[in-house]
Amino acid sequence: MKDFWNQRYSTEAYAYGKEPNAFFSAQLEKTAPGKMLLPGEGEGRNAVYAASKGWSVDAFDQSDAGRDKALALASEAGVEINYSVCPVEDFHYLQNRYDAVGLIYFHTDGPSREKLHRKVYESLKPGGSIFLEAFHKEQLNNNTGGPKALDLLFDEEILSGDFSRLEILMLEKQQITLNEGLFHQGEASVIRLHGIKAN
Repeated sequence: MKDFWNQRYSTEAYAYGKEPNAFFSAQLEKTAPGKMLLPGEGEGRNAVYAASKGWSVDAFDQSDAGRDKALALASEAGVEINYSVCPVEDFHYLQNRYDAVGLIYFHTDGPSREKLHRKVYESLKPGGSIFLEAFHKEQLNNNTGGPKALDLLFDEEILSGDFSRLEILMLEKQQITLNEGLFHQGEASVIRLHGIKAN
């Protein structure tokens, strides 16, 4: 998969645009800045936006090309982000470190997903938030982005199980119109979650 993402991010254009994800940016407007983790951050659009709002941002992805474009975008915006290149299973999650974690279209298979979500939860400080937007299983009916394998997609049962220890403030499927770069365009079925780690 690293080769796939390096190829996708190797063009001059930003595959998913330079603007942050709409759900992610809306949540940040309501959240005091602190320390944030962004796994699978790709070309950096959300990390750069968070940094511009005063967050201290750690991000990682398996793609070198993604990191290079993320750092270029950060330089363009006049902000700094801490961006590592590593597979999801190799990132060193420190417990009780982050005030927020953003999981924006990070799709992995079942065992990897469960481990990622557990590590993400553990990395949150008490009172910290998880913001997640990803494709719902019903997205298989659309041709507007996302994986074409059912086991890489989400539904309410999966996320409520993975994040059973969170106080769930929002967990819902939504039909939205995506306008994110070249690869997220048109009507899409997504799922959104906002949860808080109990104090």
